[in-house]
Amino acid sequence: MERRTSRSSELATIAAEAAGADTSSVRLRLVHGPAGFTADGLSEPTADPPPPDLAQWPSDFWLFSVAGLAMCVSAWPAAATVFSEPFEVGTPLRTDRDDTHAYDGFSVPNPGFLNEPNRRIDALLTLNSTHWSPSYRDSLVTGAVLTRVCQLAVDRGRGPVVHLHSPVAPFVDQQISARGDGSHERLRDAIGPCVRLSVAVNPHEPTARLDFERGLVELAEEFGLGLKLNDRRFNRVPGEWFTIRGFDRERYRQVRARLFPETPMHLPKHAMIATVMGPARLGMAADVVARIRSSGAGVLAAALSSVRKIGFINLVVPLAEGADVAAPAWSGGWDDGLKLIAERGGLWDADGADHGDDGAFAGYKVALSQPMRCSFPQSSRRTGASVTGRVPYPLWLRWEIPNRTVGSPRLLAMVADNLGVYAEHTEVAYARARVGRGDLVRGRAKLVVLLTHAPRDVADAQAVLNEVAERVQERTLEQLTDMRWAGAARVRLRLSPRERWLTYSGMSA
Repeated sequence: MERRTSRSSELATIAAEAAGADTSSVRLRLVHGPAGFTADGLSEPTADPPPPDLAQWPSDFWLFSVAGLAMCVSAWPAAATVFSEPFEVGTPLRTDRDDTHAYDGFSVPNPGFLNEPNRRIDALLTLNSTHWSPSYRDSLVTGAVLTRVCQLAVDRGRGPVVHLHSPVAPFVDQQISARGDGSHERLRDAIGPCVRLSVAVNPHEPTARLDFERGLVELAEEFGLGLKLNDRRFNRVPGEWFTIRGFDRERYRQVRARLFPETPMHLPKHAMIATVMGPARLGMAADVVARIRSSGAGVLAAALSSVRKIGFINLVVPLAEGADVAAPAWSGGWDDGLKLIAERGGLWDADGADHGDDGAFAGYKVALSQPMRCSFPQSSRRTGASVTGRVPYPLWLRWEIPNRTVGSPRLLAMVADNLGVYAEHTEVAYARARVGRGDLVRGRAKLVVLLTHAPRDVADAQAVLNEVAERVQERTLEQLTDMRWAGAARVRLRLSPRERWLTYSGMSA
C-alpha cells in the first residue's frame, strides 16, 4: 500500500533536514571546455571566493568528458546569502585555458528533495552493437530514448533519476565457464553506444520497481534496444548485470528511419555543451530533456546528476549544419537558453510539439559552451575485443582520503601522470567525489587509456592492463604517503580494469 503522509509531516521532515544542514546555500563553479582539464584552476571560484584555506577544497566535485568536450562542477557550502532568485549564475568568464569558460553560481538547495531512503534500480540500455560513432539521426534517437526513460522514472518508478550517463563502457556477457570473481571478465571498450542510469524508487510503493522495469522492457522492445538490469542476486556487486534482451539491429534501424527519415546519417563535426541547473526536484530531468528534444536538438552524450541537491543536466548537443561555429559562450535564463539551443542545434522541425507547463522551469538557469570540434575515439567493431589492441580501454578508480589533504583534481592528475609511463593517451571520462562521514573524501572515476605498446591479442591486453593498474596504484599510494599530509592508514585507493573489483577493495564508501 502507498504510505499516506500529511502535509504537516512533510513540512516537519523538510524543516528537520534544513535545521541539520551545515549550510543554507551553496556556492559552485561550472567549467566548460575541450577535454583534458588539468588540476590547476578547476575548483577555485573566480569571483568572491570562499576563505583561502577552503577555496581549493570543494565539498563536491564532478567531471564528465566525451567526444573531445568536458564539463566540471565544484561546490562549496556557503553562508546564508540573500538571493533574488533560487538559483543565480554569472556570465561566462574566460580562463587561462583556450576555449574554456567558467560560470560561478549560487543556489539555495531544495530541502524537500529526499531520495536517501529510496532503493535504486540500475539499468544499461544498448543503442547499437558497433562502436560509438553517432550520426545526426542517432543523436535524435538518443534524445527520444532519454526523454522516455526520464519520464518512466517519474510515472512508473515515482522517483528521481539519480544518475544517468551516455555513452558508457558496454558490458559483455561472460562465458558460462567464467569464474564468479570476474577473473575471466572479457575486455570492454572504453565507451560504447549505451545509456547507464540509476533511478530511486520509493520503497513504500511495492509495485513501483516492477512497473518501472516493465516500462524499460516495453521501451527496449519498441526501439530494438538491448537491456540489462543490475544483478541483485546474492554475492553480486555493482558492475554485474542481468541480461533482459539483446540489441535488435533491424528494429532499431526501422524505428530510426521512421522517426527521422530526413535527418543526415553522417557524423557531426561540431557540438556544444548545454548545462541546465536548478534546485533538484522530482521530474526535473524529464521536463528538461523533453523540452530540449521538442526544440529539435539531438543529444550526442548526457550526464545527469545532483550536487548538494542542485540538479545538473549536461547534454552534448551537435550543431546543425550551417550553424555559427564562432558563437560565444552564454549563460542566462531558461527561455532564452532554449531558444539558443534550438537555433544552434535544431535538426528537425519541431512545430506543434507539446512544450508543457512553462511554470515548471521557473528558476532554471542555462549555460552554453562555445561550439567545439568533436572527436570520436577509435574502437573495435566487435565490442570488447580487438586484434591489435590499438583501441582505448577503461580503468576504474576508487579512492578514500582525508579531506583537505589532496584535492580530487590533483589526485586524478597524479594517477594520469603515473599512467603516462605506459599509455600514449589518458583521459578522465568521468569522476565524482564528495566529502562524507568522518570528514573523508570518497570518489570514483573512469579513465580511458590508449596503451603505448600494442598488445599481441586480447589476452595480452588484459594482462598488460592488470599489470599497469597494479603498478600505477602502488606508485600513487607511495606519492600520497610521501606527502605526509594524509596518514597512510586512512588512505585507500584501488585502480582496476574490472569495475566489479572495486567493491573488493575493502573501502567503506
